Amino acid sequence: MNEFRNMLYAIDLDAENISSVVDALEFAERFKSRLHIVYVNDPQAGYRHPTDREDAVALKVKAVAPQSLLEKLDIIYATSRGDAAEEIVRYAEEHQIDLILVGHKHRSKVYSSMFDSTDVNIIDTALLPVLVIPEK
Repeated sequence: MNEFRNMLYAIDLDAENISSVVDALEFAERFKSRLHIVYVNDPQAGYRHPTDREDAVALKVKAVAPQSLLEKLDIIYATSRGDAAEEIVRYAEEHQIDLILVGHKHRSKVYSSMFDSTDVNIIDTALLPVLVIPEK
């Protein structure tokens, strides 16, 4: 069985529902892993979050995650700019990430055929395991 010492959760600061971040935190706790929570400001994707600093990422996570869970984990908050999938994979390579975690919101077939999905692009680009967590 793989040891997942370093996990990466790709967060979307613009998403209204990021319930998958709590699942990612719990998963990291189970494996006693360091969790990198990374936001990528992708100018090609249209409107982006007005701030892309690590403290904005931390604030978003702290707004939905129980403090008791956050205190148990070694969390690194990070940001980047560029194509989301490429930046997530680049970050994973640079930081010896063992597993990428992404949230996924189900979309209609029409929507999916017209628009790219960051989570699918990460799966297509990454050469390491990716765990998809459905948004509740």
